[in-house]
Amino acid sequence: MRVAVIGAGPAGSTAALALVRGGANVTLFERSPWPREKACGDGLTPMSVAHVRDLGLALPADRPFATTLVSGPGETSFRAPWPTSYANGTTLERIRFDTMLVDAAVASGVAFEPGVAVRECAGGRVRVARSGERRSYDAVVLAEGGVGALATGCGFGAFARRLVAFRGYAATSQDLAPEYQVHYARELVPGYAWIFPVATRLANVGAVLVADGDVRAALQRWLATSAIAREQLGPGARLVGGRGGVITIGRAERYRERVFAAGDAAGIADPLSAEGVSQAMKSGLLVARRLLASRGDVARAGASYERDLRVFDTNNVQALRMRALFARLADPMVAIARVRPSFARHVVAAGYFPKDDAAWFWGTLGALRA
Repeated sequence: MRVAVIGAGPAGSTAALALVRGGANVTLFERSPWPREKACGDGLTPMSVAHVRDLGLALPADRPFATTLVSGPGETSFRAPWPTSYANGTTLERIRFDTMLVDAAVASGVAFEPGVAVRECAGGRVRVARSGERRSYDAVVLAEGGVGALATGCGFGAFARRLVAFRGYAATSQDLAPEYQVHYARELVPGYAWIFPVATRLANVGAVLVADGDVRAALQRWLATSAIAREQLGPGARLVGGRGGVITIGRAERYRERVFAAGDAAGIADPLSAEGVSQAMKSGLLVARRLLASRGDVARAGASYERDLRVFDTNNVQALRMRALFARLADPMVAIARVRPSFARHVVAAGYFPKDDAAWFWGTLGALRA
């Protein structure tokens, strides 16, 4: 089976690696020169770490993050550990993380073509922009991210909604604990600001808004006025290396005529946490699994893949409900979490792990009673 993978982010490189290990002939296209920067919080949740380990890879800087610090609009806060059933998270700059995945794919036999844009991929036919050359493949994995135009050309339609994010790096005047920080600042909620340490005195600092707006300005205002930001980063923290991006949520179709949309191109990021790396890797693994099991019946693989991704749609509906709850009740929830550790752990788990309305409801009651 000959497969073209378009986009060398976590979805594309994971799919390429899994496919080539399964015996497929894989070409991985990336429109940017390689390596390239990416707007991202650099956080790898426990689910992302688990996917990396399932691929048999080792993170080059496995600095375990066992806790999360959460604050509300009133700037009260609580800390909570990950649920004990999950591994720890960590951080790794996206340029290093993506390079690690691509290097593993190339070492396994993937043909990598960086700096090569694809102009067309419908029906398994790929047109390379640079030369106009047309190539035919049995299947295409479209992992172009949330702002590429190829998916629209293939007829996938618009995304249901989008978030906007901005991140930079801040050197600190004090040591940073290895933990995620999520701050539901008044100017951002139900979006939030984050502080994710990538070194002892260097943090990825960013913000996400759930509607269009000047997220960079909102982040700068929070850094200038927030007591908790000053407490965590030290006085005079200044962002460098700023970069913005769009996080896409919801898409009606993820398979059409030999083309599989994966990662942000499939609109499967979490609307509550805005996390998308673990979902991207999972979608890459799913499309590879379905194609390898299809015995050449790509349409059957596509139908199975569409069913696989319904779990993300269910998760997203539930995440949107939780986002509305956080928008109204962030401060009361933080106040309860400060005095009830079981509830604090429950809230942290809801932010980063698959969501289920019944589990959230009964888990909340159980956590409040504990």
